[in-house]
Amino acid sequence: MKYLEDFYPGQIFEFRSAPLSKEQIKEFATEWDPQTLHLDEEEASKIHGSLIASGFQTMLIVFKPLMRDLMTDVANIGGMGFDKLRWLRPLRPEEPLNIRMVVDSVTPSRSKTDRGVLKYTIDARNPAGEVIFMTEVPVMIKRREGNTP
Repeated sequence: MKYLEDFYPGQIFEFRSAPLSKEQIKEFATEWDPQTLHLDEEEASKIHGSLIASGFQTMLIVFKPLMRDLMTDVANIGGMGFDKLRWLRPLRPEEPLNIRMVVDSVTPSRSKTDRGVLKYTIDARNPAGEVIFMTEVPVMIKRREGNTP
């Protein structure tokens, strides 16, 4: 289990997402974001050059490996939101993403000494190396027992 003390500013974690098929993009859009640019290949191609994934689906694809490969072994108390959430380019079918998480700060709580805030920036790049998604994430993490004042 990783605790707040196991993280430090500048620490980097890297992940890779699986690509989405056209069918997966359309299935998600049908249920959650039924816009033409996510459902109709011909119309989406006129505007974006191809079908594109919903921004919400993109965010889930970015966070999936981070949650499964890192956060399941972290003493996570809970997320606190997203800051500076940006979709800079569209996610296209069959594009895997290179995902990078950089720890920005590690701040023990003054009022609740059993925890603190881990703040990190995450970005995802397409195969061309272009950033398509980024956000800053503060999350509450337990401190290791015995490390509290």
